[in-house]
Formats: sequence, structure tokens, C-alpha cells
Amino acid sequence: MKDLLPVFIFFFFFTNLQAQKNKAPIAAPAVQKSNINKNDLKKLKLEEDTLQQLSNEFTDDTILDKRREACYTFIPTLIRALKSNYSFYYPFDSIDAISKVYPQDSSFRILSWQLYFTVPIKIPAKYSKTGKDTFFERPVIRYYGVIQMRSKEMKIFPLYDASDTLAYGTQDILSAATWPGELYYNVIQKSVGGKNYYTLFGYKAPDRLSRRKIIDVLTFDNKGKPHFGAPLFYFKHDDDSAAAKKTDTLNRFFIEYKWNAFPVLNYDAELEMIVFDHVAPQTEKGNGATFTYVPDGTYEGFKWMNNHWQWVEKVFTFAINEDDNPPVPAPLFGKPKKQPQLPKNGDER
Repeated sequence: MKDLLPVFIFFFFFTNLQAQKNKAPIAAPAVQKSNINKNDLKKLKLEEDTLQQLSNEFTDDTILDKRREACYTFIPTLIRALKSNYSFYYPFDSIDAISKVYPQDSSFRILSWQLYFTVPIKIPAKYSKTGKDTFFERPVIRYYGVIQMRSKEMKIFPLYDASDTLAYGTQDILSAATWPGELYYNVIQKSVGGKNYYTLFGYKAPDRLSRRKIIDVLTFDNKGKPHFGAPLFYFKHDDDSAAAKKTDTLNRFFIEYKWNAFPVLNYDAELEMIVFDHVAPQTEKGNGATFTYVPDGTYEGFKWMNNHWQWVEKVFTFAINEDDNPPVPAPLFGKPKKQPQLPKNGDER
């Protein structure tokens, strides 16, 4: 199985590259580095240099053990950096391997990253073609994250990837200790009844064959603890009950698709709505096998209405006229009454 290591390494690089491309512009905090005193700023710069080196190792090193070791060293180094006063306002701009997202009110930020490694899997001799115990390496991607609250002193909530113990679903309310594990690339803030709801956009590679883009909701309870999931995604239309999905209301939403497909799922500021590709199997035999799904050229969405995200079945609608003219601006000399006739019998005159 050592021959497959280069394939696994390429798979990791590709996944990491795609996740980085999914990042949206980061909203800058209201207060900048100037609030950090010189000594803490100098310390943070030194820590950032170390963190940058470690992050390069756990994303680029071809030796699995070195990547794992670098990631495990990265975690306490980051915590040590966050202990500096006003570290929330330090952007860590040079560390490209971690995603950094801020909500509109800059009350917190989420730092998230991923680590690719493999775990040994044993095939007993009775199931092996060779008649002997066989071992192979199964690729795994583990996610790491931390919520840092805006404050002078460090206030953080470490996020623990519980993917191994969770059956990923749309209705679970999860905590920092049961985090589903993903890379965040955007966040939208909404308020309902004086309570803030933060819609998170994330990316996840659950296995070698499939990918997910997820919309989740982050809230903080009365004690300030984070929770993931809220019943804000409505599928039922008041005027058309037939348009309802199997479940009318979801606590989170995601699309799952083929590993080398690149569907869109993000907030469109011009349309003021969430827009995402409708993904579907390439053949009828692929129904239900989401690892074969690809964008089919149509778009769905969610519009913020009546304090929830209301599902929009079709975001873009183009009317094609009877002559099958494409949707282009009207010609300068008027619209032709019919399409030109094609030559017949090879007559090209």
C-alpha cells in the first residue's frame, strides 16, 4: 500500500486547496493591532512565525507522522499566542492554512483548519485474497477549531471534531464538544427577538469520494456557551404545500457531491440570499449515491423572510421564446420573426 501514498498526498493537497478557495473575505474587527501593547505585539509576531512554520508542515510535509506532530504542536502554540491581551485583534494574516471568519458585530471569530493522515485497517486472512492478514491505510481528514470571543483576556471555546461518533444529520443540536468538524469560509449575522443567530458556511471532506458544503447556525446560550443548529431553514411554502421537502424545517442544511465537483453554496450580497447549486446524479443509476452528484446547472436558495431562511426552489429563471432564441439583448435592427433556415442537401449557397 506504500505505492498509494503519493495518491493520498495528492488527495490531501487537492482537498486543502479547494477548501482554501472556498474562503470568503474576512471582516476586519472593529479594533486593530494598535490596542495591543508593544511587548504583547512582539510576542504575537514571534508566535505567528512559529505557527506559520508549523502550519506549512502539517499541510505540505509528505511524511504523515511529521504532519501529525506539527499539528499537535500547533495547537498549544496557538493557545499560548491567544493568551496575550487583546490577541483577538491580531489577525494572524500570514497563516494561510487556517480559516478565520468574523461575524458582522465582530463579537467573536472562528479559527478552523484540517489535518490529513491515514489509519491502518486490517483485513483478516479469511477475507483476504492472499489468504493472509492484509493491512491498508485509510485516509482520514480531521478538523480542528476554536471560537475566540472578543475580550481583553483570552476567552475561547475549543471545538472537538466528533465526526467519528456522530451520524451527520440535519436535526441535531450540537455543542463545542460534539462539533461536526468543518472549515468555515463565511458567516452571516441575523437577529430574532433580540437574539443573534450566526449562519455559518462550511466545507467538509467526509471521505475520499464525497465532499459537503454546509449551512449551520451558531448561537450562544444564557451562559455564553456556543451551540450549533437552529430551526431556521424552512422548506414549506405557504402557497404550495406540494413544494415541501420530506422535512419542512431543518436545523442545518448541506449538499453532498462528487469529490472533484465544485458547486457553489454561499451568500450573495446583491441578491440578498443564500445561493447554491442543485446537485444531481449523472445517471439514473446514481440516485441516492451522493458521491456521484454534480451541479446540474440550476440554482436553489434561501431568502431571509419572517425571521427564518425560506427555501427558494429556483433562483434564476430564463424565459426562452418560441424560436429558441437565447436570452440575449434585443438586436439593434429589431427581432427576427423566425430563425434562419439551415442549408439542405449540402447546398451551402
